[in-house]
Amino acid sequence: MQTKQCFKSQQGFSLIELVTASALSLVLVAGVATVYMGSRQTYNARDELSTMQENARSALNALTKHLEHAGYTTAAHFPLTKAFYVDGDAVPAAKSCGGGANSIVINPASLVQTTDHNEASGTGDTIGVLFYADSTLGIDCGNEAIPPSCQADVAPNPEYSRIYNSFYVGTVGDMPNLFCAGSRGNAAIPVAEGVEAMQFAYGLDQNDDGTVDTYLDATAVKAANAWYQVRTIKASVLVRSREPVFNSAEARDYTLLDTTYSRNDRYQRTVHTAVIYLRNLAVHEGGA
Repeated sequence: MQTKQCFKSQQGFSLIELVTASALSLVLVAGVATVYMGSRQTYNARDELSTMQENARSALNALTKHLEHAGYTTAAHFPLTKAFYVDGDAVPAAKSCGGGANSIVINPASLVQTTDHNEASGTGDTIGVLFYADSTLGIDCGNEAIPPSCQADVAPNPEYSRIYNSFYVGTVGDMPNLFCAGSRGNAAIPVAEGVEAMQFAYGLDQNDDGTVDTYLDATAVKAANAWYQVRTIKASVLVRSREPVFNSAEARDYTLLDTTYSRNDRYQRTVHTAVIYLRNLAVHEGGA
């Protein structure tokens, strides 16, 4: 007896089924891509934020380390009527300390003065300070050491042993940086990446009771002839991410002390502020 076999005919997918399946696949792929791009953006934003915080710490540490030396006059207490290199001051002259050593100020033109710059589109204030160098404290902001013959106790004149440190914001390529220019350097060097602007305010002890009474900008301190009353410096920096973070430009305002900076781009930014105590200035009296 022969067995009859039944074969079921096979049918393909209809056009509607194919279109539906393709649409669902596209939705799934789009969903996965959206999650991936969102995760990647979040990761980049966190990575940039971490870097910005580190750059801010580097900037404020550099400012604190070198600005707090302002007014140091060594154990001999050499006269120093003003510990700030201010807009309008004479440019320090390059002088030889003797013994074959170069002048303690290698390139006076590289130094910047203490000046207010409050333009919202600019890079902010600049600052310059000075102190006497000895065997205890003889390093400028570029980590360059003075030669022994330039130290205050052996230099031909104490004035020859003055170290100047100054800070301003500039750029390296397209990246903003905090720069320092010191007495012993041929040129300013970048010390903290991503610093886009900075502002300073100066805390004055007006009644000599050891407490800051008011904060003024450099212009007001200069007008009051009160640099000898400065006891603290309030420093505020605006730090920018290395790469664009946002998907599209975002308009935002950032306030540094009394100055507001408006930005409209894809970069992430943060504001950081610190108070720097100038203990060396507490021993000085009067003068400009």
